[in-house]
Parts: sequence; C-alpha cells; structure tokens
Amino acid sequence: MGEVIYSTTLLQTFVWAVVLILVLIILGVVGVLNGIFRRNEKLMLRIARGGSGIFLFLTGVALAFVATRSIRNGSQMVTVHLNDKQIATGNCGDGETCTRYVLETQAGTNFYDMDVNKETYNRAKIDTCYLVTYYAGSSLFGSPAAENSYQSITNITRIETAAC
Repeated sequence: MGEVIYSTTLLQTFVWAVVLILVLIILGVVGVLNGIFRRNEKLMLRIARGGSGIFLFLTGVALAFVATRSIRNGSQMVTVHLNDKQIATGNCGDGETCTRYVLETQAGTNFYDMDVNKETYNRAKIDTCYLVTYYAGSSLFGSPAAENSYQSITNITRIETAAC
C-alpha cells in the first residue's frame, strides 16, 4: 500500500449530485402544485408551470437513476501512469474564470483525465504510477466505455501510489 495522496468518503464524492437531485425534484413538485392549485391564473400559464414542473421532476429522477446505478455498480480500481499535469481555465459565468487541476494518466491503451483539488495536484508526481479508486459514470442508457478510449474520471474516492 503506497502513499495516499487523496481520499474521501462515498457521501463526499456524491454530495453535489444528491443536492442537485433534491433541488430538481423539489422545484418540479412545486411547479406541478402551482399549476394545479393556482386556479385564478390563465390556463396556459398553469399548463406551462405544470409542464415545467414535470420536466424538472423527471430530470431529477433520471439523474437519481444514473447516480444510484453508478453507486450500485460499486467502485472500480485502476492502476494508471501519470503522464502529465495540467491547469485548465475556463469560463464559469459572469465573465469570471474557473481553474481546474487535471491529471492526465494512462493505463494500457486507455487514457484517463482526472479533475482533482489543488492539494492533490501538488502532491502528484509525473512519471509515477497510482492506484485510483473511483465510481464509473455512465450515460442514462449505460453504454460502457470501450477499450482504447479516453475517459474523464470525476467520482474519485482514493488515489495512492502504486507499482507500475
């Protein structure tokens, strides 16, 4: 067992997904209830609020399904070689820029990019192998990742040094 450079719990890994799911479902229910119980408003406005509420609710349910499936499939472990580290900046609204810390890794013919925090980024060393434990994300229809592919890993629970 090597030096652990990043570790977190399952709850901390999925906390923002849970928050987003709850917000979408609550907004959806409120929208539907507004469409049903505000009888003094125009019919078209009530239908639009109800339809928007149903859309938000179903989006929350779909996101909950994908997150739950990811958790139920269990964590995966892969030993990767760290090829490079990048600091990426991008727009995050209102003319501000956001900074992401990316570790570019490779395991055989598969390439992985991992978004990590600044502390983990600083502790990672290029040309070192790491054992990464993560929860694989998938699409709504669950298409698996193919061999010889590029994957972005976001639901990481542990990164530790390993033998190559």
